[in-house]
Amino acid sequence: MVVHAERVLTPIAEIPRKPLRGREMRKVQEYLDVDIVIDSDGKISDIRKHKSADLRARLVTPALFDTHTHIPFIGSRAFEFLMRTRGKSYIDILAAGGGIHYTAKLVNGASFDELLSIAERHVRKFLQHGVVGIECKSGYGLSVEGELKQLEVINHLKSIVPAKLVSTFLGLHAKPVDGNVESYLKTMQELLLVIRERNLARFVDAFCDKGVYEPSMIEEFVNEAKSLEFELRLHADEIANVGATKFGVKHGARSVDHVLKVTEEDVELLSNSETMAVLMPTTSFYLGETYAPARLMIDKGVAVALGSDFNPGSSPIFQPSFVMHLAIRFLGMEPEEVLTAYTYNGAVLLGFDSGVIAPGFAGDLVLWSTNEFLDIPYMFQENFVEHVLVDGRLVF
Repeated sequence: MVVHAERVLTPIAEIPRKPLRGREMRKVQEYLDVDIVIDSDGKISDIRKHKSADLRARLVTPALFDTHTHIPFIGSRAFEFLMRTRGKSYIDILAAGGGIHYTAKLVNGASFDELLSIAERHVRKFLQHGVVGIECKSGYGLSVEGELKQLEVINHLKSIVPAKLVSTFLGLHAKPVDGNVESYLKTMQELLLVIRERNLARFVDAFCDKGVYEPSMIEEFVNEAKSLEFELRLHADEIANVGATKFGVKHGARSVDHVLKVTEEDVELLSNSETMAVLMPTTSFYLGETYAPARLMIDKGVAVALGSDFNPGSSPIFQPSFVMHLAIRFLGMEPEEVLTAYTYNGAVLLGFDSGVIAPGFAGDLVLWSTNEFLDIPYMFQENFVEHVLVDGRLVF
């Protein structure tokens, strides 16, 4: 496959991959009137002066990687949207039968095929908007059977869609309805071995926050996950600062996500660690919450990636253009930083040799109908995507 680009914008990085930090996130290479040559192995082999090509685009960037979604799920929680506009709190919604447990009830009641069909539809929408890498989580099962069903759906999904999917076990997404947290933690801890034996997840995640699972509650669970060679990720300090970010750094987490309530001390710890921060401004927007201190993080040298937090309750939003819009407007990120966070840093976090247009990297590309990258977040209601390539294959 040869792609002729009027303009190319790409982060600058080399293999072996490390996430880009600080000023490095603003360094973007521009090429004009070039061909991107992708070999039969799906890797970029050359960027040359234009000769001839199979496809043509006004702008080409690396494909996007959404590092935090809650696919697969089923059902709507539109009623919660109205409750929030009328001043109801998260606790009020839970008491009225909403929240995570509402979705869990629907997921547990759905067949495997129903869940798979809806998940496939979601993933194909992501592809149509230039997102080829997606992290998918369990967490709406809240039972052995339900969690395994979600992970099996993700595993099967990998074989029927051309996206690059990564599985995460989020058994600790909410406290059990019966209130027996100790018993539930033990059950989820025992489930880790089953998931490892079936190779159903790469990451283990936990909602580490006020009213959910605070650090002292999950130390044993996390140590067991690490002993089984899972990589750790955390929903951290979103509702309140409970020391989740510090806990994540201490345990070598691959990422801490949300981090709306972090302190300057937390940011300093992150900047001196290998732990990345995944920021999802769509959740703050949707819930009317504060935004993560992205500007402070990047200026201090924290490696930042972006995600949509796509889920039925707190962020039913998947469009990367809107995530970009909010990142520039409310997180104070520069467009170059947004590009890096959504491509290369996202690919690094999910474990792919992608996110850069350079020889040796995967031929994961988005061909846009505008030559101005800023148009994408500026007119976020438009989908400027014309073609999407995964490993050099046209998938949209």
